[in-house]
Amino acid sequence: MRIPLPLETERLRIRTFEPGDLEEMSGIYGDPEVMRHICLGVLDHEQTAALIEGYRNAQDERGFSTWAVVEKKTGTVVGDAGFGLYAPTGEPELGYTFAAAVWGRGYALEAANACIGAAFAHLPHRRLVAKIEPGNERSLRLAERLGLQPVETIEVDGRPHLLLALERP
Repeated sequence: MRIPLPLETERLRIRTFEPGDLEEMSGIYGDPEVMRHICLGVLDHEQTAALIEGYRNAQDERGFSTWAVVEKKTGTVVGDAGFGLYAPTGEPELGYTFAAAVWGRGYALEAANACIGAAFAHLPHRRLVAKIEPGNERSLRLAERLGLQPVETIEVDGRPHLLLALERP
């Protein structure tokens, strides 16, 4: 099963990463404030290129991945949203990363809602999961608004994270 792209919302277009996205994403992934709660940590240009290539390959291989989030009004890539694969269960793992300049605009909620809707419409999984560091209050509030419920505390790269889940409606 594949999630058909692009996904469209009122203000955002969610699509596969393109080569021209590297500069904007390098700025986002290279920002220590943005990456503070993300296990990968701050990424340089080369690491960002490899990560984006991995996202493109995952889309080709499994039909879903992490995608570029583009602000329709400006055409600017403002972050990413989509799904990794939660290895212990094989379930889609929701994730999102946005430029600090657009925090507070509701883009993460808008993009995550679109991704969740597409996943439940096109993938067979009965639930989606997310891993969030307990100190990442913004992301925890967003997960609550999205309806994700805490399942357990797990360890990710030596740091505690909450595993949250959202059951298929």
